Parts: sequence; C-alpha cells; structure tokens
Amino acid sequence: MANVHWYASRGCWRIVFNLNIAGRRVRRAKYAKKKSEATQLCRSVERVESATRTGLATVDEIMDWINRGWIKTEEAAQTFVGFTHDIVRRRETDTVAAANLEQIVEAYEEYALINSKANDPGRPAHKNHMSLANRVKDWLEVAHPLLIDLDPDAVERRLRELRKEGYSEWSVYHWHTKLRLLLDQAVRLNFIRTNPARAVKTGQPTRGAARRIVSVQEARKLLKVSLSHRKYMSGCLPTVVHLGLYAGLRNEEMCWLRWDVIDWNHRIIPIQESICEETGEVWTPKTDEGRRLDVKTELVDYLRSEQERLKKENILSPFVMPGGHWKRPQYRKHPLDPKVPSKSFAKMIAAEKMDRGITVYSLRHTYATMALREGVDLSTLQHRMGHNDIRTTREYLHFIEPEQHPMDVLPY
Repeated sequence: MANVHWYASRGCWRIVFNLNIAGRRVRRAKYAKKKSEATQLCRSVERVESATRTGLATVDEIMDWINRGWIKTEEAAQTFVGFTHDIVRRRETDTVAAANLEQIVEAYEEYALINSKANDPGRPAHKNHMSLANRVKDWLEVAHPLLIDLDPDAVERRLRELRKEGYSEWSVYHWHTKLRLLLDQAVRLNFIRTNPARAVKTGQPTRGAARRIVSVQEARKLLKVSLSHRKYMSGCLPTVVHLGLYAGLRNEEMCWLRWDVIDWNHRIIPIQESICEETGEVWTPKTDEGRRLDVKTELVDYLRSEQERLKKENILSPFVMPGGHWKRPQYRKHPLDPKVPSKSFAKMIAAEKMDRGITVYSLRHTYATMALREGVDLSTLQHRMGHNDIRTTREYLHFIEPEQHPMDVLPY
C-alpha cells in the first residue's frame, strides 16, 4: 500500500506507491511540500494501486491518472482490458477531430517563422523555440494523447509540477506560453474547439536586479587592461571591449562584422547581412537590428591599428575578429563563435580581480546608459540599439548614485 515519509535530501514529503502492470510490480514516487498534501495524495494513489490489481476503472479515471503522471498510457493499455478500444471509440465518435501533434508542431513552426523578425530557421533563437515546442509536444503525447481531454486544471497542475521540479518562474512562463501557442494552432486546425491554456494566467515574472553598467573609470580601465590580455581570441579581446563600449554591439554582431563594410571616412559601422564565403553561411540581423552606427574616432583609430596587427601576424580574416586559432588555422576565415567573447571576457575580469557582475553585455548596457545621460534622445538611441519597442530602450536609463552628485548640473 502507498505510504508517506519525510524525504530529507529534498526537504519534502515522499509518497511511494506500487502498481501491478501486467503481473509485475512497478514502484512510483511523488513529492509534496506539506504533510497534508502528501496525506491527501497518498489516499488518491491508493485508488490507482487497487485498480491496477483488479483491472477495474473507468476511462475517465484512467485518463485522469495518466494526466497526473501516476500511470503511463502504455501501462494503462496493458493493465485495463478494453482501455485502448475505448480510446479509439472516443476518437471516432467525438465531434472534434483527434489532434495530430506532429502536424500542430509543423503549423507552429510555420507561424513562428512568419512572425519572427529574422525568418531564419537556422537562427539559434528559432532552434531554441522549436526545442521547447517539441518538449511540450512530448508531454502532451504522454499526458494528453487526446487534446479534447485537456482542461485548464490539467494545465495548472502541469505548471505546479514544473515548479516542484525546480523550474524557474521564467522557465514556467515560457513553457506555458509555448503550450498556449501550440494549442492556438490546434484550434486553428479544428482539432479542439477552445484553447485551455488561455484560461490559465501566469503573468510575466518580475525581472531580477538591474544589469550592471560600468563607471567611466571602469570603462577606461577595461579599455586599457584588455590590451594586455591578447592571449585570448587571437588577441581580439580588446576589440570586444571597444565594440561594446563605443558601438553597443551584441556578441553575434561583433563576430559577424566584416572589414569591408566599415565606412572609414565617415566613421560609420553598418550592422547588416553578412556572409562567410568559406561555408556559404549567411547571418542576417533581425529586422529592427539592421542599422548604421556613427562611432567615435577612438574606435576607428583602434580598428585601423587592429587591422594592421592582424596583417602582421598573418591572421587577417574577412571578419574583424577571425575564427579558429593556431591549432585550427583552417577556420581563420570563419566568423568567431558568439560564445567565445563572453568566456574570454570573464577570464579577463577574474584575472584583473574586477567585479564578476561585469559582462560583455554590460558594455552594451553602458553604451546606451551613457548615451542617454549625455543627451542622446530616446528615438535616436532606439535606432542605434536596434530596439523594436522604445520601452526597451528606456530600461537602459539607470539612475545616478547620489555620491556622484548629478544635481551639480543645475544651472542656478
């Protein structure tokens, strides 16, 4: 019979129960934070234990147990005679068509590409979206093979389960959003009449602490000390610092920036479609991220000297930051992997014993914040940053600490 005991390693109550699946004993465990919840859950699973021994249960009961994750669909088919037949009959007689989950995912991918800014199936962001969509689909296949049986209560139960499994509020929010979008496609395809996920409200979680910006003194220090950390990225770590502080570029934009697009005379750096001739791969910025940046002379002068350095070391590439390294020279004409700048930058920060909260993204954040403080208007900065929504640009305006006496600028 099911039993409840305190599970110290996870700091919660553990409910252990046993199912009789085709003559073999299958052990299951569930968890609850409160003893009252655990006791109630224990009484509920005792019904499942009894049913698997007798083979007697209604289809609705079995479907509920499957939805709760107490028994798997294939186990129910082995244990309860006629269960599979009842499910098939339900599919045939119900007025709503049985959902084809693969078709729903395909419809969602088409929707995602049409509504994305880049419309690029190879973009990492799109791959991440589809990865989550397929994980949600896998859960639906096991827990709700018939979408017509999915209701708001089941959605809420799943979100609670995710939280108990240690998912962050943002992960739960994204999971729920993906489920909602997939079921929107199921409604459009007439597999279900209404979307139960839309009846559940999670709300966007509050953001954490404000991103770190660097002070003027820290910015000057980074520009200086990065020059002594040439052992990383073929000596291009100072380029990351310069492009971040003087142009506010993202990692991908830095890595795909080519020498031949820079307008040296007018001090303009375009963020535009870029291609790797070696592989034929094309990188395209999102619609609102394509832009032309006016930059200070300091950046142009640095880039000229950097180009000369790369020539002398015989590692000049079409890209401002060449890929590969001395062990893999065949990748020199490829763009640098966008993950590399962040990893190398973190090593430099640790070596210099600076605040570990300073990241490559801090440079972009600082670029925007300093521009706003120095009087660049929001509309101009919105375009420079590549933001679709001006509210995103406003988030970069940090207040100035009182120790810096910002009110000294008052004209009276």
